[in-house]
Amino acid sequence: MDPEKADSDNSSSAADERRSSGWDIRNAPRNYFWLIVFQAGSAVFSFAAVWLITRHLGSEGYGGVVAVIAASQIAQVFVNWTGVAVIRFGVDEFVETQSIARTFWSRAFVLTANLGIVAAAAPYWYDAIADWLRLSHQELVLVILHLAATTFWVHLQMSMQAAKRLREQGFLQMLERLLIFAGLLLLVFVSALDLRSAITFYIAAPFLMAFIGLFNLRRVVFQKFTFSGEHIRKMLAYSLPLLPFTLVGFFTGSYIDAVFVSKMLSTRDLGVYSIATQFNGLAMQIPTLANTILLPMLVTLQAESGDQRSFHYFRHIMPGFVLIAGFGCSLIAFLGYMLIDPVFGGEFAPAAVPLWLLLSSTVLFIPIALGYSALANSTSATYIPMAAGISSAIVNVTANFVLIPRYGMIGCALATLIAYSVSVIIFAFLLRSGRKMPISWTFLAFIPSVAGAAVLLSLGNAWLALASCLAISILVSIYKLNSMRQLTAFILTFRNG
Repeated sequence: MDPEKADSDNSSSAADERRSSGWDIRNAPRNYFWLIVFQAGSAVFSFAAVWLITRHLGSEGYGGVVAVIAASQIAQVFVNWTGVAVIRFGVDEFVETQSIARTFWSRAFVLTANLGIVAAAAPYWYDAIADWLRLSHQELVLVILHLAATTFWVHLQMSMQAAKRLREQGFLQMLERLLIFAGLLLLVFVSALDLRSAITFYIAAPFLMAFIGLFNLRRVVFQKFTFSGEHIRKMLAYSLPLLPFTLVGFFTGSYIDAVFVSKMLSTRDLGVYSIATQFNGLAMQIPTLANTILLPMLVTLQAESGDQRSFHYFRHIMPGFVLIAGFGCSLIAFLGYMLIDPVFGGEFAPAAVPLWLLLSSTVLFIPIALGYSALANSTSATYIPMAAGISSAIVNVTANFVLIPRYGMIGCALATLIAYSVSVIIFAFLLRSGRKMPISWTFLAFIPSVAGAAVLLSLGNAWLALASCLAISILVSIYKLNSMRQLTAFILTFRNG
């Protein structure tokens, strides 16, 4: 038998298997494990890169790097708003034809047009962003190049999800962070590290990953297809309502915090605060990655058993996840509180308290990532995330204006904590009234981590804050022992497929 034909047959067989829902279920634990491993690797290289920049450029230099990236991310809101359509229509195409060519290239056409419009309009929008982020006109080219690099890299990541290449995507994300760190290390070695040279590697790495990702997807992308105006219209019609939602979501994210801190405080403060947002952003990846695994399960439960089995998850399983994650986030906050000063230097020590508050806000985000958002979308109740997003964005912006002048960086972190509180409350009560979803003891599970943050703010003692969180967590777990036992059984069952 021809070896090349045998390899082709094996590849075809593997692709056929990926097209089935059984593949998703069987590989969920393994996929999540490797996503966590690659995310941990990304975290190591990300913090190593941040450490190099802060050690050699200081807080103001690092703040300048963050400002350029933040400006690029703001512009991405108007470029990447069709990204989810790649997954939505790409998965359908992959299941039907073992290819994502039509979706990939149709969205690439739309993406390139969006990027061209945004880049051409840069003289009109850049001045306002540069004023808030304290950037000069010399950084405009860097912002546009970073925007282009990350835009196409995100397109390839979405496409890899559509073709069910989650592990490959995670590995390339880690490789991107490794290349950035290696480039910065080279700049330090040749004594050439400054803001512009550092940003160069933040631009080059995603460009290279996009090309590698395209090579990885060559068998499902470089296929014969026909451009269809109807298909593009469907993608645009699906994505258009997501544009205002994405805009609203931006006003509750870390990049709007960067704008407020830079404008109302200083670039130096932005560099300090960004240490806290780096830690928190990585912590938020854990529930976000879990959502990519749990979403198909929740949709399947809705199709097979209606609300009965999914409501069991919300009643007994998810609150336990929140409780455990709450203590985990407090432990990370405690370690950050102790390590920021010796690792990054004394000028970054003020990031310790905002870090604890931001990690408490991540605990509030967990129910949204692990079920509330999935339930709303799977039942077509998309008005719920919209209502939660608009409300939390208004609260976040208002709280930033009120709290930052009085409390500085701590006020910005408090604004984020308040905004996430509003979001999870609206999600929970609208799902309860509209879908009869049980809230159960989810809000009770929030208490340990929030109490720990309150102790830190009031007494300034990290040891006492962590001990308070642990003690209350133990009491809550004893009080809800039956649910904790069901959580253990759920984890064992899910692990075994």
